[in-house]
Order: sequence, then structure tokens, then C-alpha cells
Amino acid sequence: MSNFQPISVTPAPLLAGKAAYSVPKTGHVIDLHLDANEGLVPPPELAGFLRDAMPDAVRRYPNAAPLQQALAARFDVEASRVLVTAGADDAIDRACRAVLAPGREIILPLPTFEMIPKYAALVGASVRPIAWMRGTFPREAVLSSITPATAMVAIVTPNNPTGVPATHDDVITVARAARHSLVLVDMAYCEFADGEVSNDSFARRILEEPNVLMTRTFSKAWGLAGLRVGYAMGHTDAIQWLRAAAGPYTCASSSLAIATRWFAEGRTVIDAFIERVKHERVALGALLARAAGVEVWPSQGNFVFAQFPDARRVQDELARRGIAVRGYPGRVLMDGVSLDPCLRITCPGKERDFSRLATAIQEVLSMTQPR
Repeated sequence: MSNFQPISVTPAPLLAGKAAYSVPKTGHVIDLHLDANEGLVPPPELAGFLRDAMPDAVRRYPNAAPLQQALAARFDVEASRVLVTAGADDAIDRACRAVLAPGREIILPLPTFEMIPKYAALVGASVRPIAWMRGTFPREAVLSSITPATAMVAIVTPNNPTGVPATHDDVITVARAARHSLVLVDMAYCEFADGEVSNDSFARRILEEPNVLMTRTFSKAWGLAGLRVGYAMGHTDAIQWLRAAAGPYTCASSSLAIATRWFAEGRTVIDAFIERVKHERVALGALLARAAGVEVWPSQGNFVFAQFPDARRVQDELARRGIAVRGYPGRVLMDGVSLDPCLRITCPGKERDFSRLATAIQEVLSMTQPR
């Protein structure tokens, strides 16, 4: 036991009362983790990528330039417009610190990636929420909310947790209506989309707008969540602000070595995994939609989002079978936007695991359906 006396130090006012990011856990033993939208199991040769990078990957400070240059070539932009970060959430955090402050606002459609409002609050900005629980991106509501105090508009496409995409026209219209604001376009799940969002041309077109900052990640489709590698693309000025908003070596050399090689050599494996996930997404959505009282969103992510008559019981029964899915107990974001009755279920991208998931869901729904 600790012998420390109670701490008498107080945190900074903007941190007071803030809680760390956490995901509700069950008390069951889990061996199929479908609650965090992680990607495929990477092949064994990734360990060889790190071995090839030794000893400099350990001895020297990290150098993200090779990966930034590869990304710049892929999207046909100058390398000065690319910044590799410790996951896309690091890029989002930097963006919030770069343009938000007390007296400034962020327009934020909800629900969305839950770290965005946390980062905004930590720099003292006000959040102007817009409901986006159902339907297409609420473009008109966003446009009518823009004021001189608007310093950022956040658009997550496909959205997390619902999986619904915003379109190219949505992004461009907002960007042109809010030239004095940074339009953050988080595309962590874009590889899994069926429509325009998945195409590289979507990224190239939105990046023609000088106030658009795009963030992406290697944590989802590329299966490297544990390495913490993401990136931002935007105007050279905005990228310089992001560089100034954090330390110079946030991404480890080992992570950069693996991500750079995997980006160059893993496309065929990744494409096959994406197609498998899309197949599972359709099958899982159809399975859930057949159950009484279950509403399924038209997801374009690597997951299915649905509302259940008794979401907590469904989540717990799946956990009893060793399967974790994401629940949101007690989460009310604003009037008319509650995640409490909803679950987000990651598509495993593996036939054996999907078969197990489908069987478990059928069993659980048969138990929880009203008679």
C-alpha cells in the first residue's frame, strides 16, 4: 500500500474534473476483441522490417521524412504538406491546440470520435454541437452555425461510431463557407467506404481547399494500431502549426520503419482484408436487421452500428461468450442524441471469427427478443 499523503497540488483549471479516455470493460475473459475497430492481424514479416532497420531504429532519433515523402507521392502533394504523427488522434490534438482557444468555437456534429471534444475542452474552446445521429451529413445546420468565433469545423467521414459518410460536396461547401476556420476532416475509416470517400481522388480534391486539414491513420485498415502511426495533410502553414504544437519525435523509429515498409509492400494484403470486411459488414447488418426492434445504420466503416431494445444485455451475453463489442452505457451527448441503446461491432475480417460472431449474435438475439 502507498504511504503517500493526499496530494495538495491542484491541476490547471482546464484540466480540473476531466477524466482520462476509457472504454467500459466487462468482467468476462475476452479472446475476440471487436470493440476497438482494430484492423487485420499483420503478417509475421513485419518483424523482419524492424530487424532490417536495426541498429539505427534504436540508436538514432526518429526520422519521419521517408514515410512523409511516400505519403506525399501517393496523394500528389508536396512533402511539406504532410506530417506523420503518433496516430491520427495526435494530429487532431495538435490541430485543436493550433487553432482553438478560449473565446473560439468548434462546430462538432455528434456523435463522433470522442477525443475531439476532449481536445477542444483542454484548450478552453467552446463546442457548438450539431445532431448527426441519423441521415446524411447535417450540412445546412453546420452552415447556419458558423460565426466569426468559429475556429474549427470537424467532419469525420465515415463517421465514428455510426459509419455514415460525409460527401465531397459537404466538405467543400463547409470549407468555402468558413474560410476563417480550419476544417478538420478525419478519415480514419475511409479505406472501408464503398463510395467516393474511399478514393484517393476524394482526398486530393478536398486538399485543394486551403483551410482543409485531413487526418488519417495506419491503425485501422493497415492493422498497426499498436505502433501509433497516423498523419495529417493540409496547407503548409497549417502543417507548420501542427509541428510547433508538439515535440519533434512523437513517433518511434521502430514504428516508422514498419509503417514505411508496410505502406510500400502491403497494399495487396490490405485490399483483400478490406474486401473481406465489406462482405462481413453487409452480412452482419442483414443479420441484425432481421431481429425485432433492432435498427441498423448504413455503415461505411469496418464496423456495424445498431440500436437494440436491450443493448447492455446483448453486450454482456456476447462477453460471456468471449466476444467484446463496444457499448455506451449512460452516454447522452445532447438532446435527442443518446448512445445508451446502441452497440458498435467491429467486423473481424476473418472467416472463422466472423462465423463465431454470427453464431453468438443469433444465440443472444434469440434470448433477448421479446415474446
